[in-house]
Amino acid sequence: MNNTLFTWEDLTDNPKTAPKKLLTAFKRAGANIASSWVEGNLKRENGISYRQIYLVFDDSQQVVLRVKQSGDVFQVKLNKKVIPLKEQDDIKRAIIEVIKIVDQNSTKFQRAQSRKKIELPKGMKSTQKRKEILFAEEEEMLDRAIAEKRAILANIDVTEAA
Repeated sequence: MNNTLFTWEDLTDNPKTAPKKLLTAFKRAGANIASSWVEGNLKRENGISYRQIYLVFDDSQQVVLRVKQSGDVFQVKLNKKVIPLKEQDDIKRAIIEVIKIVDQNSTKFQRAQSRKKIELPKGMKSTQKRKEILFAEEEEMLDRAIAEKRAILANIDVTEAA
């Protein structure tokens, strides 16, 4: 990918944001990016050293751009799956292509997210279980109050009859 939006030196560890020019290019192409960051530590895979730029879109889909030391994006991942690009030589067309792929995958991704069961973190309790316990305790308390009132009524009926 011919890259004029950032250089290797721009890709220092930044947990807050990706290079401004790259974000601007994505926003101009119509993307809604919720968050972005650069993982600055150097990684190596298949003999290629690279850094990663993370882009999270507003529907929670995540795009990872893997950038070589030459400054070229050599691999793009969408939700942890490698996606092939036709327009890899032109950065602006490649950005548009990535956005189209993200948009096309949106409904499928949302459907898959809705099927996932979310486990509660340790120490956190479901409010439904707590409500069930509270309602059971309240029901028990009301049953005792009813029994007491019935006993009082039974005593009243016996004393009035005498």
